[in-house]
Amino acid sequence: MKAPASIANFGPGFDIVAAAIEGFYDIVEVSLNPGVGRVFVKSYGFNVPSGEGNVAYHVAKSFLDKLSVREYDVYVTVKKGIPPSRGLGSSGATSIATAQALNILLGTNLDEKELLYLAGVGEAFTAGSPHYDNVSASLLGGFVILDLTRGVVLRHVPRKRIPIALIIPETVQVAYRKTAYARSLLPRQIDLDTHVKQSSSLAKLIYGILTEDLKVLGEAVSADYIVEPSRAKMIPFYNDIKKIALDEGAYGVNISGAGPSIFILHEDVEKLVEIGEKIKNHLFKLGVKVNVHISFISQKGAELIEVE
Repeated sequence: MKAPASIANFGPGFDIVAAAIEGFYDIVEVSLNPGVGRVFVKSYGFNVPSGEGNVAYHVAKSFLDKLSVREYDVYVTVKKGIPPSRGLGSSGATSIATAQALNILLGTNLDEKELLYLAGVGEAFTAGSPHYDNVSASLLGGFVILDLTRGVVLRHVPRKRIPIALIIPETVQVAYRKTAYARSLLPRQIDLDTHVKQSSSLAKLIYGILTEDLKVLGEAVSADYIVEPSRAKMIPFYNDIKKIALDEGAYGVNISGAGPSIFILHEDVEKLVEIGEKIKNHLFKLGVKVNVHISFISQKGAELIEVE
């Protein structure tokens, strides 16, 4: 299975909106042998651990336990294409690809909700609690909105290609269990004024997504009163980055997931390249190295592919 990266927290909110992105993806190969329900995982790329230290192990083990599969041993090979701990949904892509691959291989016909639940086990291993934003985007593609009350995922596939630039720091030190730490920074309560402003911005965000008005979408993305202020402190020179991007004409800027990656929105790919280079040069002078990756909101989610 091939599963794309994602950018959660796409704009204001509590992990409500996420989007799958092109360019980065994990490939997960799964095979079965007669056995007793054991799971073996090997991972290649980015020094991601194999065995029980990998999210694929926990997803596969939970899958076998949930369905009481004891007549097979499962062998999982993870080929990492998404850099971990960079706010790009790396663990989510591996998790949903593992769940979907087993679903197909075992012919269990699990529905979307059951697959997301199983993939959430992998997210719980890395973040301390299950969350479904990244795995939903990686499974379905496009934009996804989570209805946490009913356990429903709403999906919108953009009719046109929407470009984004990703600013991915190389030299920023990432905290252990970064996502759990980033969540711990969020306020437990907010005042009424903040709630009203955040709700207005979120409504504007949804309008921008559905109408594909990138200027409105960018304005909403940049106006986050809860998550962004809390997590910006994790990213050196974040305010510099945002100011440069907006001064150079970016439609919107925000943190990708728990960071430290940052995404920038504009309709013109060449403009995004220009903005990315200005940011890269500025940060280099300050001793921070970053990679700039130009991508698009993906219309595809997890895919079954043939591997050699």
